[in-house]
This record gives sequence, C-alpha cells and structure tokens, in this order.
Amino acid sequence: MYLIKTNNINKMAILICLFVAGCNTSPTQELFGSFFPSWLVCAFVGASVAALTRIIFSAFDFDDAIPLPMLSWLAFGTAVTLALWIIWIGI
Repeated sequence: MYLIKTNNINKMAILICLFVAGCNTSPTQELFGSFFPSWLVCAFVGASVAALTRIIFSAFDFDDAIPLPMLSWLAFGTAVTLALWIIWIGI
C-alpha cells in the first residue's frame, strides 16, 4: 500500500517546477576573482557606511542628539543595505 499516490507525486513535481522556474541565475557578483553573494556585499557596504557615519557624527559632537544610538546605527545600516540592494539588483 502506497502512502502517497503516483498522481499526487506528479502534481507536486509540476508545482515545484513552477516555483523554481524563476531561479535562472544566482544573485552573485564577481569580486577579486571570486563570486560573492550580492546580499553579503550589500550588508558589508551598509555596515561600513553606518560605521563611517557614526565616526563623522562623533567628530562633530552630534552623538548626544541621537536618542537610541545603537538602535539608530542599526536602523541606518539596514536602510543603506536595503537601498543598495534595491538599486543594484533592481527589484
């Protein structure tokens, strides 16, 4: 006795093929002769820009004006990361 009928397996195979059909290329970028995931590059740039902005704000004594510094820098880094992802990948 079969737990899953052959007809159901065929339907599931067709359904899986429909969902996977959009994955024709992987979102990777070639940097320095090696392929990196695009999200990793965007996350690195976002974290770097957030750290650089923190340094600049500290130099001009704007740190006291920021209400929750750690949460604000995390939000800023996330915003830069997602903006770069949307611009670069073109969603």
